[in-house]
Amino acid sequence: MTSASCVAKPSPGPIAADEVFELTPRMEQLHWQLGLSGVSCFCAQGTVHWIETTMVRQQLAHRSELGMIGMAVRIVREEGAAALYRGFSAASLRELSYSSLRFGLYEPIKHSLGARDGQAPFYKKVLAGLSAGAIAAAVASPTDLLKIRMQSETGRARSLLAHTRDIWRDGGARTLGASVGNFYRGVTTTITRASLIGATKMATYDQTKQTLRETMRWRDEVTAERYSLQFVASVTAGLAIVVASSPATNARTMIMAAEHGRYRGMLHCMYDIVKTRGFLGLYRGFLAQWARVGPYAIVQFFVWEQLRTVVGMRPL
Repeated sequence: MTSASCVAKPSPGPIAADEVFELTPRMEQLHWQLGLSGVSCFCAQGTVHWIETTMVRQQLAHRSELGMIGMAVRIVREEGAAALYRGFSAASLRELSYSSLRFGLYEPIKHSLGARDGQAPFYKKVLAGLSAGAIAAAVASPTDLLKIRMQSETGRARSLLAHTRDIWRDGGARTLGASVGNFYRGVTTTITRASLIGATKMATYDQTKQTLRETMRWRDEVTAERYSLQFVASVTAGLAIVVASSPATNARTMIMAAEHGRYRGMLHCMYDIVKTRGFLGLYRGFLAQWARVGPYAIVQFFVWEQLRTVVGMRPL
């Protein structure tokens, strides 16, 4: 096998424990990893943005008498259909920066931990996903804040620039440091959530594919089996994400949409949610989150895997 090989040689049985997948030159180039991840995440966000807008409105509602469809109907009736895609400009910026880093750094970090074969230990996958998520959130948290601000706004939609100015001046900021700091409101919550999603999503997807290869004998070389691997793994990863990250997602939404200084941090916000809404308040909008995360994961991983094939990179 040469260093330019994209996949392991076909085998009728499961992948052997010592079968090593060598890296292609493009797999070792960070810009390919980030670029393909950004494009796939952008496509996925375009598919589910209306669901996320509905989810944000549900999480911010004082009463949750409306389900996801009911909330979506209310938004369309009161604000027009375009309101469901409010904040998409900020969301696009987020996907091409934050999500690009969150998913694009996964494999490079996993490889740096010595996991370069088809039987990488699960803990290395978790560490790689957690690290990639934390780095992405630390760098690109402002795009998350802008997106939530725009989605939570009712009435006449304002531009991305208008929201940027508001955040810059928020809380009567008088110094450059204070203004920049406004864009990192809720950054601890964002990092926590991104770490959970990174560790859960990428590790679950990666591990599920490995398990299916071993137990079901599915191979990437067979078209139907390759698509089955991608579909089952992406659905499993999406469900795992919602279960693991819903409390942090609710806290992040509340913190970023709240008035300046209302919450002291993520734990304070989560305590307030439990106190005022009960424990299940941490899982408010669960179905809406699943309705968003499930299709998002399917589209993102499908597009990502096809792009990898096109440019000569092996499947994850």
